[in-house]
Amino acid sequence: MNTYFNSGLPLCRPKMLPDEWVETYLFRVARANGIRHPRLSDAERFRPTLPATASSKPDGYPIWSAMTLPRWSVVTRVNKIRYCPACMTQSRYIRSRWRLTVFDVCTIHHIRLKDDLVEPVMTRGYRQENRYFVTEVTDEQLWAGAVCPMPSERRHVDRLWSGFERLIVENDTLGAFKQLTCILFLEALLDALASTTSEFESSPVGIPRSTNLAELVARYEFSLSVGLDGIRNFLDQITLASHRDVVLARLRRMSLEEARRPTFFSNLPIAALRRRLLVGAQENTPGSNYGPLHPGQAQTSGHLSFERATSLIGCQRRLLRHLIDNKVCQGASVVQYGSRRNTYLPPDAVQACTEWYASIATPEQVMNELGIDRNGFRALFSARLLRPIAVDMQRFFKRSDLTDICRRLQDLSRPFPANAPNLHPLLGEWIPSSGPYRPASLEVLREAFSGKFPIFRQMESSGLSAYFVDYTALERARRLRKVEVARHRHQKYSSNQPSLLLE
Repeated sequence: MNTYFNSGLPLCRPKMLPDEWVETYLFRVARANGIRHPRLSDAERFRPTLPATASSKPDGYPIWSAMTLPRWSVVTRVNKIRYCPACMTQSRYIRSRWRLTVFDVCTIHHIRLKDDLVEPVMTRGYRQENRYFVTEVTDEQLWAGAVCPMPSERRHVDRLWSGFERLIVENDTLGAFKQLTCILFLEALLDALASTTSEFESSPVGIPRSTNLAELVARYEFSLSVGLDGIRNFLDQITLASHRDVVLARLRRMSLEEARRPTFFSNLPIAALRRRLLVGAQENTPGSNYGPLHPGQAQTSGHLSFERATSLIGCQRRLLRHLIDNKVCQGASVVQYGSRRNTYLPPDAVQACTEWYASIATPEQVMNELGIDRNGFRALFSARLLRPIAVDMQRFFKRSDLTDICRRLQDLSRPFPANAPNLHPLLGEWIPSSGPYRPASLEVLREAFSGKFPIFRQMESSGLSAYFVDYTALERARRLRKVEVARHRHQKYSSNQPSLLLE
């Protein structure tokens, strides 16, 4: 029989084990408090009351950091529970790292993860045959059907995942999360190659993903290492044109995805890595980077085709066309071939456009790099702290302005006090999105950036979300609002009074 507490606060709060998955921990808390058969409502009732789970969400994603994980890299809580039999035999609880979709082999025991465990009520299909409850499974059932990877696959998995798993076991969450960023980035590029390479498209059904990737790495002799330098080294090893096109397409899709929904991949210089791959390809195979030159195109020898220039710059075709038509990108040559008109650009002009495009940012990139939402972006823009550049009906912003904003706040800010009950986010709710009080708040925001009010920095946070103001800024905003309201009332009263002057 279930026992329920009116307060919602669990009386018994067992300690969360190293790297324990939040969802199964909540069910463990419920059982420790006398609920023999917990339901999802029990887990959600306890979630906000426990410090270890208060920041988690019902999606079941691991919470190693405040940064968001890419959706494709993790599974939700309704999916089957994978596990390492040796780890489970040592300690009966579910690890968060097992929820990563591309983590296939335990690098501690070199055993492939199994997927026959379920948590009643939470896991979809938990009533199916050959499924074992987490709390009832025996050691024999854990080990049944366990397999080890082949030596080549083991070496491949160790190269990528052993450091991450070791840091997790040592409870170095920050170091493990930094490694995970680079590991998942490499895994995404390898997946793109494996899914579009002809020899791997016809792989037999049922072959584990990690086995295919290990074969891909061995066949093309890729040398993999974790870290930003390791990513650069991997891109330098891509020499086949078909592989290069696949990776370029994946990197471009990553850039678009990060603009729409920022994840921890935003910590990596995706645009710079893509340019590195393009430039490396141009240096290695110069003759193939200029586009198909037709007879009579001697004047375009050494030039880049319009498509290649667009890829190298990283901009949209429409924007590059605008730059050419307005003589910003100079030296373009147009060659007529039948009914087609092909445009070619000199390399120095493409390089100049590449440097210019890298110096500006779209509104989405501004919000991503400064760590602000749309209301915060509008506040900076309305306060004239961000200066727009209009190009072909599009609005861009100088990255130098973003750097100046961050540098100015770093120079003005003070350490975040230990006891700070009256601090408010710099771009918080005290700046309304619209209405008569907005101008006064924007004036105070400009004054804060000029140093008239104290600004405090919280080192644990990133972007502009790390900066706060105290009550003095809010009091100044209130006073300005009162003055503004009084002025409007006076103007309205004066306009309604009949004039005593006769013409």
